[in-house]
Amino acid sequence: MKFLSSIVIIVVIALIGSRLTFFDRKLPLAFRNIIFTGIEYIFIGIVLGEMGVNLISAESLNNFAPFLIFALSWIGFLFGLQFKFGTLKHLPRFFFPVSAIQAGFTFALTAAGLYISFKAFLSLPDKVIIIMALTLGSAGCCTAQSALAVVKRNYRFENRKLFSLLQYISGIDGLFALCFLSLTTFILPYAETAHFNILNSLWWFSLSIGIGIISALILVILSRSKFTQQEFIVFMIGVVLLGGGLAIKTHNSPLLIGFICGIITANFCRHRLRALETVTQSEKSIYIILLIVLGASWTIRFDCMLVITGIYFSIRILGKILGAFVATRSFKTDFPIPQTAGLGLISEGGLAVAIIINFSFLYPSLSDYTATIIILSMVVTEIISPTLILLQFDNPEPIAFGRNQISEKRGI
Repeated sequence: MKFLSSIVIIVVIALIGSRLTFFDRKLPLAFRNIIFTGIEYIFIGIVLGEMGVNLISAESLNNFAPFLIFALSWIGFLFGLQFKFGTLKHLPRFFFPVSAIQAGFTFALTAAGLYISFKAFLSLPDKVIIIMALTLGSAGCCTAQSALAVVKRNYRFENRKLFSLLQYISGIDGLFALCFLSLTTFILPYAETAHFNILNSLWWFSLSIGIGIISALILVILSRSKFTQQEFIVFMIGVVLLGGGLAIKTHNSPLLIGFICGIITANFCRHRLRALETVTQSEKSIYIILLIVLGASWTIRFDCMLVITGIYFSIRILGKILGAFVATRSFKTDFPIPQTAGLGLISEGGLAVAIIINFSFLYPSLSDYTATIIILSMVVTEIISPTLILLQFDNPEPIAFGRNQISEKRGI
């Protein structure tokens, strides 16, 4: 009965939250970005979880696992659908390498700094520390588009090309984050207590690629027949469920397999835009559910993890600044780029949450460590990121809105 009650509560909150709009433009940008990103749902989850009124118990969360597997696979699928390689040709050539260098710096510095911090503060095996450091380094690469969207909605800029570059980086950072995440899981694919074995890792990697390709091919083949919109939705749900289920059965990442399936679908399915539109419609509801579940399953740790979170936060910002500086100075541009452009990329967003929940399925005993760092870091970054974005532009001009101006909607 409690499990059914928790399902009803979570679904109702997600459905209502995905349809709410945010009207008051007189409030500070930081508060608007918090609402726009949906971080408040983490705290709703905390209140509903065992640290609160216990409406969502640990047993309920365990029973909720099949949906979370589907949700992670669905998010990966959605993200992969956005990468149609032909569209990349229409952007400046240096955008992609700038994004890659910035992401690489952020990942390397964050992972290295956390490895040293974990070694200093926690008594855990080396391989466990490596897994956590690399996973958090992968999550640290992510840049949410929400803060940039809030700022763009309220200000005009003379340096529009710089804003376009920041938007491009925020849109593609997740690609590198998922590549780094696959590298992390490749090291110890079956359990944090296992030993590294190249044959096991290669078998795991082959399974990941194979499951993603098979799932995508099924959808591509089905999409060549005549179908209604409802049937197409059933096709996608079935394919995503298949990929996510096989991922868990083979101790693979549903997020990564969904992503592989999405990329192949985006480039080989003629109904790619139709699929993208359909998947996007459910994006907010699924994201809200993930946030609630993350909050409900979180055990707050008031110990050395607060110090490590501060280190993660600082090193990640340093990685963003250095990475963006090195990357933008490596290419000639026809517009000015400030030395601190990386400060416009610190908002973390929904993919980082998905990476942490995905990590909790593969390495459940380590989930509290990573969840604490990401949740606390996200709260701070979403507060300060709009201001830091504005600092990268000279004389940003506020936009005047009338009473009938369309309101902002929540988003990742």
